[in-house]
Amino acid sequence: MRVDLSSPRALIRRYYLFQALAAVGFISPIFALFVLRDLTYPQYGTLSAVYSLLLVAGEIPTGYVGDRVGRRDTLVASKVALAASLLGFVAVDSFASYLVVYVVWALGIALTSGTGSAWLYEVLESTVGEDQFTRVRGRGQAIARWCSAVTTVGGAVLYGLDPRYPFVAAGALMLVGAGVIATLPRTEQFESGETGGPTVREALPLLRDRIAKPPLRTFVLFAALLFGVVGAGNQYVQPIAVAVVEGVDLTGLPGVGALAGAVGGGSLLAGLPVTAATGLGPLYASFAVVAAAVSYYAGPIEARFGLRRVMAAAALALVAATLVPLAVPLAAFATFYLLRAVHYLLRPMVEGYVNDRVEDVGRATVLSAVSMVFGLARTPFVVLAGVAAGARGPVAAYGALGVLLIATAVPLAVFGSPFPSASRADTADGSVGESVD
Repeated sequence: MRVDLSSPRALIRRYYLFQALAAVGFISPIFALFVLRDLTYPQYGTLSAVYSLLLVAGEIPTGYVGDRVGRRDTLVASKVALAASLLGFVAVDSFASYLVVYVVWALGIALTSGTGSAWLYEVLESTVGEDQFTRVRGRGQAIARWCSAVTTVGGAVLYGLDPRYPFVAAGALMLVGAGVIATLPRTEQFESGETGGPTVREALPLLRDRIAKPPLRTFVLFAALLFGVVGAGNQYVQPIAVAVVEGVDLTGLPGVGALAGAVGGGSLLAGLPVTAATGLGPLYASFAVVAAAVSYYAGPIEARFGLRRVMAAAALALVAATLVPLAVPLAAFATFYLLRAVHYLLRPMVEGYVNDRVEDVGRATVLSAVSMVFGLARTPFVVLAGVAAGARGPVAAYGALGVLLIATAVPLAVFGSPFPSASRADTADGSVGESVD
């Protein structure tokens, strides 16, 4: 049954259903285990690098597609591509075949990164008001995380039955999600079926005017630094957990005891894959629960404290959380949760702030370009963390991230004024709302 813009409550409920079906928790705790059955570590690293490059390179072109052919239809294509890649993992057995599904996966992610936010903002703008964006987006993320918590545990169990089953389940869920998106309305610009958005010649000046100038220039850069720490830090959860739990009794910690039992001989891949997967399932499920709780209250938190204070507090918390494990390695487990909390708290706020300062025409292109900046900013954090981990062990990677964040964020805060000086109600037309201070 198709919903329309005249029924905002039904529309938002259908959006929440779409978010619930977007979770790929089935493969979260077992993905590396699955791939490393067939490939070497260098091949696995090469695929990750190719994926990252394709994702960054594809952000602006796919955002442009969303502006030209329509937000909703682009989202449907995104979910179909993701489903195809997930189901493709069932048949792969060589580096070349893995490369193909990685490419399709990167395409699916790029198609949705800016377009999804643009669609939601414009639909809310036409119904309940764009000021509800952070609340609806945050609750949608929360629902996705709750579903991910359930599917993460389920994925570990399915992996024990057959390593291919988690990918089949995730692919099927994604196809159902594509069907749900197809029942959502197009935004007003595309409701008549006509194409819109800027031409290629118009897109580049649009990006220059929106991103390369205040108020978005330093704001986007500062947000990119925070997300860079989060993205790089999340890559070291498994090796740091393994290093920390060796010789330490962690069975009293929620979700960690299972992991400690799974580590056994000191290598996450030692023994049967299902043993490690089963241990990682509860840990990653607990990550999803924390992210869901934080994301659900993103709107009220922004309304209570303001974006300026939240971003400043997040920066300070990230610095502390990445440096403390150098002295107290066990504190790294708290860092695991904080990284996810910061991401899912800030993401809807940052997207809302950017959306408020972008016009409908070219919105997806600009948002995709912002995602590209986030991806590029993550690169130096990943490289430095890898060097530190190789020299001093995985816990040192977190220390390196904290040092780099200080070295880059402090000068930007001093000379660039990255924090928003007014609330999201201060839109491009000059109307000023309540101060974030």
